[in-house]
Amino acid sequence: MTKPGRSVIALLLDRSSSLGPLRDEVRAAVAGLLTEQAARPGEVEVYVTTTGRRAGKLGGGIPAGDAAVPKLRGRGTAAVRDSLGALVGGLGSALAGMPEDERPARVFLVVVTGGADEGSATWGPDELRDLVATQERDYAWEVVTVTVAEHAGLAPWGEGFRSIGAAPTAEGVRAGVAAASAYVARAREVGPWEPVAGFSQEERWAAYPPAFHADEAGADETAVIPVITAERLAEADRADAESRRRWWEHLLRRPAKV
Repeated sequence: MTKPGRSVIALLLDRSSSLGPLRDEVRAAVAGLLTEQAARPGEVEVYVTTTGRRAGKLGGGIPAGDAAVPKLRGRGTAAVRDSLGALVGGLGSALAGMPEDERPARVFLVVVTGGADEGSATWGPDELRDLVATQERDYAWEVVTVTVAEHAGLAPWGEGFRSIGAAPTAEGVRAGVAAASAYVARAREVGPWEPVAGFSQEERWAAYPPAFHADEAGADETAVIPVITAERLAEADRADAESRRRWWEHLLRRPAKV
């Protein structure tokens, strides 16, 4: 049982040196995401944390309109996978402690990362992918990832249509986080497990423009940008999500054994 119209957004922000001078731009873009979500219909509660050992140690959530984005002081390399794994555990514990009729109908984990992960020791790529898949399949959680990097691709731990690459520029950061906010807004309008349109080709181009890697000789720019592959993967992911949704509907409608 969940409370209709109530959503939770857990933000995991990379504070490693991989984001470099763009950390303030990330803070500003994420603050805009919170403002936008607070202005939309429905109740939304926010947990904000950064990569590091305390990623899973969550206090009480607060309304999006009152949430503040912490300063992202550089801390060398970041164990992003370990931090996301810890956040999943911490958020799961927080939600499990709520009365059933107060639990959110939609749960979003929004990850903004510089893409580098040289310090994770607990969660490997396969283990984290399985963890995220379980939360998405069984509890309707959604992990939305914005990867800010020169060669940004799809996040290795979730569905392709919820993962977007952003060029390491102010414009790329703003466009990538804005696309993530738009996705969350679309998902908040429908029920758990209902299909939601992923990032559009236009949103991907805005966050990672084709001219970003153009060389002086005018090489084929589309060949070095992962958005086409990402779009094809997104179509497959959407088909898989629809298949899972139909399976769950069949299971829930099955008459109980007497």
